[in-house]
Amino acid sequence: MSTIPWTWLGIRASGITAWGLLTAVVLWGILLRTQLLGRLASPLRLLDLHRWLGATALGFLAIHMVLLIVDPAVTFTVVQILVPGTAPWQTAAVALGTVAFWLIIPVSFLGRLRARMGVVGGRWFSRSHLLAYAAWPVATAHYVLAGTDALTQWSIALLIASTALLAMGLLARGFIPVPAPHREASPRPLHLTR
Repeated sequence: MSTIPWTWLGIRASGITAWGLLTAVVLWGILLRTQLLGRLASPLRLLDLHRWLGATALGFLAIHMVLLIVDPAVTFTVVQILVPGTAPWQTAAVALGTVAFWLIIPVSFLGRLRARMGVVGGRWFSRSHLLAYAAWPVATAHYVLAGTDALTQWSIALLIASTALLAMGLLARGFIPVPAPHREASPRPLHLTR
């Protein structure tokens, strides 16, 4: 263990953590949309957690990318990290990770700006959110193909459990209707008659 560079351990840990957080972001987004938790969690709290998980996932992804640049074993440049297909190691697998990164960026950026942009911001956010849906399977493919731990028992169990949770959430989203907003009856004004 002492001969393993700390950067390699950090790359593995930050990559798996970023993937796990991305999985949680998708799951929380599904829970937010379906309202499966009902009164256990308000939509506002789920939205806050969805945003926080997304920001945290991006933070761990940034750590993952920086550690790839400073790792002495396989030297990546900034361009090789940010441009798909230019990596010197596992070119296709690394390209998938880069593509997943670029699929997440628009929704993260527009999510912070949409309130200031009005109706146009909402439209652009909705369109970018469609791109973000593709990020999870692409990031998962990157994890499986480039991750040195991807085929260990614990990793396979994690992949199966995460995929099953997301599949169940998507099934619930498709088959359980979103509850109608609860409106309380407002008191009718009393009309005085003569």
